[in-house]
Amino acid sequence: MSRRKAKSQDVANRAGVSRTTVSLVLNHRAANIPEQTRKKVLQAVKELEFIPSAAARTLRKGKGSIVLCLTVNAEPSSRADEAWSSLSEKLHDRGLVCIFSRTAGSTTPLRQLLWEITPSVVVPFFDLSVDDKAMLQQMGIPVVEFFRPQNKEAIKGQPIQLFADFQVQLGTVQANYLLNKGCDKIAYVGTATPSSSAMMNDRIKGVRRALEAAGLELVSNGSISLHDNGQSAKLMVERLREAECDGVCAFNDEHAAPIMAQAQKQGIRVPQDMRIIGVDNEPISAYLQPALTSIDYDSIIPAYLDSIVAACNSSAKPAPVERNDATLWVVERESA
Repeated sequence: MSRRKAKSQDVANRAGVSRTTVSLVLNHRAANIPEQTRKKVLQAVKELEFIPSAAARTLRKGKGSIVLCLTVNAEPSSRADEAWSSLSEKLHDRGLVCIFSRTAGSTTPLRQLLWEITPSVVVPFFDLSVDDKAMLQQMGIPVVEFFRPQNKEAIKGQPIQLFADFQVQLGTVQANYLLNKGCDKIAYVGTATPSSSAMMNDRIKGVRRALEAAGLELVSNGSISLHDNGQSAKLMVERLREAECDGVCAFNDEHAAPIMAQAQKQGIRVPQDMRIIGVDNEPISAYLQPALTSIDYDSIIPAYLDSIVAACNSSAKPAPVERNDATLWVVERESA
């Protein structure tokens, strides 16, 4: 015979408290409840394997607690994994539940997912389609956008940096580093993964911006795949040789590595003939031969937390994110 599903009254009885106290603890509103009492409630929840009703919680609060994050099925990245984990943990600390979808809104219909769950807010890591934006607006679900570019001069002179602006800055830092090292024939090596194209284009924009300020242009701009046994990297290095390239800004460390390997196979010395710089400062970068120079950075996730939480607690349009205190720095190694 199946075990009866525990109710909030069962938790209250086990912990020796009222149902109101149980509700306050489980809804992260226990600021005035003694720590010992809070622990008793959580212990009772664990012992009884109690699962609160999402529907009942929504009725009580007038708002759900689900944050739906829409990502794309991009190349694996330890930095992306860290960002998703950080966002999920920090939202949990605010009493919210973070759900990720790697296809909805990009390769599968967002509407289909919204038939199954009703989030309090949607956080896309890519530019949603016009139809999806209209649908969310009609449903009254606020959106906190990461990829929406902003005109920095247009909003009270504040140094606004949203996700896309952050990518531009990454490219700018890469190019400026190579320029300061004396490179004047700089190329960009991007990714052939379609889902990363928006991010890549913003980084290229940053590289071009730095070169234009120095009176230069890209001598080459192309993309490689990580899934063709090095063929695209081989062809790319041949193009770089023809362009007499002396500096490469790579989309990230994983795309810098095959370029560096192919360059050495073709007799190009790194960094004497060609300097190469990546992005992400992946752990493996320090062990490449030569060790890869890369860009490291603080997570920009905290800049969005307040806006996400505010959107969950209000039906009003989320306020723009006006600050991003994340910093970038070059991890200088042998490749550049």
